[in-house]
Amino acid sequence: METLAIPLPANLPPDVCAEISKRACYCDTAILKSRYRQDSNCLEIDLQGTGAGGDVAAKLEHLIGKMQGERLAVTPRVLRDRSRDPDGFVPTAYEQLAARGHVWAAGPGVVGRGGAFMRLLGRLDGAIERLAVREFQATPQSYNSLVPSDWLRRAGYFGSFSHSVTFAVHLREDFEAIERFGRRHRQGENPTFEEAGELAPPEHCLSPAVCYHTYGALMGQHLSAGAASAFTGHGRCFRYESKNLKGLDRLWEFSMREIVWLGDSEAVLGARERAIDAAWRLVELLDLSARLETACDPFFASDFPSLRFFQLANDLKYELKIDVAPGESIACASFNYHERFFGTRFEITADRGEAAHTGCAAFGLERLLYACYCQHGLERAEALVENAAARL
Repeated sequence: METLAIPLPANLPPDVCAEISKRACYCDTAILKSRYRQDSNCLEIDLQGTGAGGDVAAKLEHLIGKMQGERLAVTPRVLRDRSRDPDGFVPTAYEQLAARGHVWAAGPGVVGRGGAFMRLLGRLDGAIERLAVREFQATPQSYNSLVPSDWLRRAGYFGSFSHSVTFAVHLREDFEAIERFGRRHRQGENPTFEEAGELAPPEHCLSPAVCYHTYGALMGQHLSAGAASAFTGHGRCFRYESKNLKGLDRLWEFSMREIVWLGDSEAVLGARERAIDAAWRLVELLDLSARLETACDPFFASDFPSLRFFQLANDLKYELKIDVAPGESIACASFNYHERFFGTRFEITADRGEAAHTGCAAFGLERLLYACYCQHGLERAEALVENAAARL
C-alpha cells in the first residue's frame, strides 16, 4: 500500500476540506481511503499497490482546483446546540448490534436489519408520519424504490450529483445478446458485459430521495390556494458513496421519511420552521447531543463553490447533526427550501398560476437510530426511542 499526502489551500474552510476528502474517493479506483488531516491541512490518501501515486495526485489536484473559489468565505452557522457528557459514548455500538444479530453487512453500504433495530426503525418512522399528518395535514403516500430517470433529469440530479446516482438497468431486448450473456454466465460467473450496448438505456434509477416522487406525481398540476399542500412518504433511498461507505453512518441503501410542502413562500417557510421545532423536540426526548446548522447539498465538484455559496448565504438548507463520537457527527435530518426550482421544473403551479414554492424535511432513520445507540448504548437507547415515539 502507498500513502499520499496532498496539501490543501490554506484559505479553505474546514467543512470544504472535509467535502473534498469525501469526493477524493471517486477520483481513481486505486484509492482505498481518504482522510482530511486538519492538523497538517492535507488529504491523506491510501492507495492499493504502488506506482499509481503520480496519476492519482494529478487527479486530486484537479478536484481541489474545481472545489475552491472566492465565494467559499461564507461558512456554516450553528443555529441550535445541545450538548451532553462526551464520556458517555459507546464506540462499539455497531459491533454490539451485529453481535446480537440486529444488523449484518451484505456488502459495502448494504446492511440487513432485524430484531430491535428493525422494530425501532418502524417506531421512529411511524412517529414522524403521525406528526406530519397531525401538524401539517400531510397526505401519506407510498413510493417505489424505482424513480423515472426523466424525473431526476428534470430535477437536475444528473448534473449536480452524478457521483452518487445508481442506475437500474436491464439487458436490451435482443435475442442473440441475451443468449450470449446467458452462455457467459452458465457456470455462475460474476456478471460481465462485452459492451455498453448490451444494456438498454436506463429508464429508471434507484431513488436517491423520497421528494422526487412527490414532484413527479404532481407534475403539471395546479394547487389550490391557502395553506401549503403537504405530503409524507417513506422510501428506501440509494446514494453511492464509493469508499466512504461504512457501518450504519454512511449507507448505499437507507430508509428515509420525508415531509414535502408546496405552496407560496410564506407557507412553505413557516411549515419548515415548525418541522425544525418538532425535530428539536425529538432531539430532547432522545437526550441527544446535536446541532442545527446551515448546510449545502453534496454537489460534486465544478458547481460546488457557487451552489454552496447560494445555499449557505440564503439559508436554503439546514442539517440536524448528531454526535456519534467525541468530535464526530453525522447529518440525520435536513430541512430544505427550494424556492420555485422544483415547481418550475415539474410545472406545478400555485397562486395566480405561478410556479409553486417547495420545501421538505427529510429524516435518515438508520442514522438517527444509530446515533442514539452511540450516545446511550443499546438498552437505554431502546427505552428512549420507545418513549419518544409515544410522546412526539
